[in-house]
Amino acid sequence: MTRIHLMGIGGVGVSALARVYLTRGEEVSGCDLKESEALAAIEAEGARVSIGHDPEHVLAADWLVHSAAVRAGEPELEAARAMGVKIMTRAEALAELFAGTRSIAVAGSAGKTTITHMLGQVLTGAGYDPTTLVGDGRSSRVGHSDWLVAEADESDGSLVLHHPRYAVVSNVHFDHPDHFAGIEEVAEIFQTFLRQLPAEGVAVVGADDERARGLETPARKVSYGFAEDADYRCGEGRPFRLWHGGDELGSIDLRVPGRHNVENATAAAAMALELGVSFEQVSRALAGFTSAHRRMELLGTWHGATLYDDYAHHPRKVQAALAAARELPFRRLITVFQPHRYTRTAGLLDEFAGSFGEADAVLVTDIYAAGEENPTRISGANLAHKMRNARYTPDFGSVREALEDLTGRGDLVLFMGAGDIWKLGRELADEG
Repeated sequence: MTRIHLMGIGGVGVSALARVYLTRGEEVSGCDLKESEALAAIEAEGARVSIGHDPEHVLAADWLVHSAAVRAGEPELEAARAMGVKIMTRAEALAELFAGTRSIAVAGSAGKTTITHMLGQVLTGAGYDPTTLVGDGRSSRVGHSDWLVAEADESDGSLVLHHPRYAVVSNVHFDHPDHFAGIEEVAEIFQTFLRQLPAEGVAVVGADDERARGLETPARKVSYGFAEDADYRCGEGRPFRLWHGGDELGSIDLRVPGRHNVENATAAAAMALELGVSFEQVSRALAGFTSAHRRMELLGTWHGATLYDDYAHHPRKVQAALAAARELPFRRLITVFQPHRYTRTAGLLDEFAGSFGEADAVLVTDIYAAGEENPTRISGANLAHKMRNARYTPDFGSVREALEDLTGRGDLVLFMGAGDIWKLGRELADEG
């Protein structure tokens, strides 16, 4: 039995690893800075949990795994290093899981959470019993086979640590100006990742994204999407039809809205079919798919309006979420947007300003810092002032006041952002 201590165990990625270790029979402890639902849940599942950091936490540990939020020099890390404890980042620990399993890494600038969740659901329904690590904090599952489906994140360059047997790359966008100088650096990370696949592996790449479809790999490469020349081609409309080459496989009755979700479902279907799952099993599983947490998630109603929540924090994700919302019935589409990170907002300000055209009204909050400094002094006001249909509402109190005046029966209110804007949406939904 390995004794594993996890710093930041309440976080999405680290808590998922903790569950894998617990299922394997390892002795798991962990710490985080504050109480949370996620922390309570992992403690109930058998982990020994502490609040705050303390060098004594690692006295009996064989391994220490820490989230990217834990900074160098933290006394707990230094104590582990002095004692000869094996230290890994979350990404390095995930890389170990990829190396030791029949692994499928789902990568890409957008869509990987939903594709991972969909593919995991398909393989579960087909009897593969996979471990599925979904980055939404709610949808991960620990299976008992040696199959692993997991998101692989490119945001900090750690994608190249992973050596799975199979991989999906949905698209290649510029989304992390805090780490990359431009889109070419992002594309190179994905290219390096796919070049590391084994020749007997499979790479499923998005045919509708020019950079993704141009990536090279020694693995068998198949494409998916709406493009006429995609190996797995999806059709417009609902239910959508799926073709492999010139052969129509059948229709998939996908419930979740959005053209991008048809693409996501096609990615999951393509990989599953390449692994030998039948189309009937794929279609049945995807027909039962609802949504990942914070991906066009229905929260409830408030003052006669329907409330949804979405993680969208990049201009293309904003556009996709609003297009999906447009497929739903409503009187007006009102968006509450919390920008995420000063670097992203400043670097993509014009793109953000142009991405809200589908909304009838937009409320823009202050920027969720995510630990960043703000040397440019940018704020949500800079974004709101660039948009024709937006109002700057810096905090949750001012958002609520604006919604009181603005919202009526039959409206759809969509809360968007990668920070904590979901808390306001849930609070209003709880009021009914």
